[in-house]
Amino acid sequence: MIPYITYREKDDNGEMQYYILQKAFPHMTGRLVTFPIEGALANEPISGYNLWITWGGCLRGNVIPDSRNFDKEIANVFAQMSSWFYGERILVDEKKFKKFKIKTDVNSTN
Repeated sequence: MIPYITYREKDDNGEMQYYILQKAFPHMTGRLVTFPIEGALANEPISGYNLWITWGGCLRGNVIPDSRNFDKEIANVFAQMSSWFYGERILVDEKKFKKFKIKTDVNSTN
């Protein structure tokens, strides 16, 4: 079973956003952003790209499920989301994400 789905939706300001939804309970939602959001519950980088998955709430809205180890659970889910997005979206269409690729200069002395 595919663990996540992606979708686009306008936010409250009318701006189009890109989301990743966890299909299993508690149905956490990550929002794809180009910089980490200060104070967010989660900001997981996507390896090699100037992209992060930040906390977008749950399917029920901007709520936080109440569980004893939620901080560990959210970190684990968002790390998996990042790996899944990289493998299933970025590697499938690298041209689409080329502008977000972190450029490394092999001749740099720093």
